[in-house]
Amino acid sequence: MSRLANCRRRAFILPVTLVVIGLLIVTLGGFLFFVRAEMQGGYAANDMQQAKLAAESGYQELIALLRWKRDDPSVWWHRPDLFHHGLVWAESYDRQSDPVRELGSRLDMFQSGDPIVRAWRYSIVAAAYDMATSTDQRFIRFGPTPESAKLNINVASDEQIAALITPILTDLQIDNVEQIIDAILDWRDDDDEARANGAETEYYSTLEPPYAVKNGPFDTVEELLLVKNVTAAILYGEDVNRNGILDQNEDDGDASFPFYDNADGILNPGIAPFLTVWSGEPEVATDNQRRININGGAAAIQTGMADWQKRKDEDPNRVPNEVPLSQASLAFISALDQQTVQSLRSPADLYAGAGAPPTESESNTPAPGGALAGSPITLEELPFLMDRFTVVPPAQQQGLIPGRININVAPARILRLLPGVNDEIVAAMIATRNDLRENDPQALRTVAWPVTAGVVSVPTFQQFAPLATTKAYQFHVECVGYADHTKISRRFEWIFEMIGPLPQIRYHRELTQLGLAWPLDDDTLQLEMPQ
Repeated sequence: MSRLANCRRRAFILPVTLVVIGLLIVTLGGFLFFVRAEMQGGYAANDMQQAKLAAESGYQELIALLRWKRDDPSVWWHRPDLFHHGLVWAESYDRQSDPVRELGSRLDMFQSGDPIVRAWRYSIVAAAYDMATSTDQRFIRFGPTPESAKLNINVASDEQIAALITPILTDLQIDNVEQIIDAILDWRDDDDEARANGAETEYYSTLEPPYAVKNGPFDTVEELLLVKNVTAAILYGEDVNRNGILDQNEDDGDASFPFYDNADGILNPGIAPFLTVWSGEPEVATDNQRRININGGAAAIQTGMADWQKRKDEDPNRVPNEVPLSQASLAFISALDQQTVQSLRSPADLYAGAGAPPTESESNTPAPGGALAGSPITLEELPFLMDRFTVVPPAQQQGLIPGRININVAPARILRLLPGVNDEIVAAMIATRNDLRENDPQALRTVAWPVTAGVVSVPTFQQFAPLATTKAYQFHVECVGYADHTKISRRFEWIFEMIGPLPQIRYHRELTQLGLAWPLDDDTLQLEMPQ
């Protein structure tokens, strides 16, 4: 019996041992899987952080450029050589020996068959709204977008807001356009009296949860989502990933999200890309010196010109190719009576010379009369006049003057909002500024170029000059950080202000949840610079 019992005990121990060993193997396997998952998660977290730093490197690269060339859009408007596949770090080469630079395309580098080297890059991307946005023709731009290229919703007139929003919403097949416009205007005005189709506190207090109407300026463009009847579809249109390109899912009707796209082969980007709350500028000349106020009379003009001459003598190249006002022109301005000065909309009213031929609607416009009829200011002096002089009252010059539209970079939709500007003038302005940006960027320094280049007539110029600028102090930048050796990428946007050498960030958020969106390796989509 003893021998039999021993055999039974040994037979029992074997399966127990096997079970224990099996459990240990399973535990060890689970532990190894956990460790491997944690390591992969750590690597992914590290790559995510690297992608963020790569995007921030692109932002800092732009800041360094804007410090010395902020007012020259030819330097930053579309620079694929600087802002497309910009190299941050690579394991075995630097920027000078970057194969992407040598081959001209990252896709060519991938297809060359050479081993992929660890490398981090950034691209600063923007939509090209003045180019075709159909399925056949799609373009992207590499550079920042000035906020002055948009309509400032806080100071724009009721007519400008209606003129911008109406065609966009009509194309989106929105029926209650008038109600939306009135609701937007009611949100920003300072009273509780609702417009005919608008909404005030009485309406917003009935919502769940209720909230009060702002009755003040918008803090962000996204605040429009609080306004009655304004939805994300209105704000961003069919462009749900916000890349300014008509993607397949944005052109298939209700087959996929967004289910409201009309499948017409043309992108409707909504109203958000054309609106801002940030644009504003100090009343200064190209060299950041205070403009001479014509309201100050002869003494202020004489003092201002003396200061300008002193700075010019100290640094003759401070502002190249300036043609100052002649003594006759200065004497003419100084002799104007106060009533005439107060009637000026801008210094452009002082110019009575030639420009482009008047349009048919302007043919009956009377020529300047009274004290302005004999103005000796010449076409060559006009850029100096527009840059160095102002009629803005001194009290309004203490802060930033909001809402001027940058005619050097504003898209066609925004240029049309300037008084007296029609589609024909818009097309001519865009073609001319593209040519000047490439061949004579100095000509774009002041708002006088539409006249000096023969694009607009003097009456039209005098209408829109008070609302126009060529300056950019606030910028919107969208930057993507990514790598050659991994698919991880991150996408960020900044809105910042460059009054001095240091940027002041006004708005910053991550857009990675919208997807990479930008076809960075499709070189056929790049915007071509004018030749």
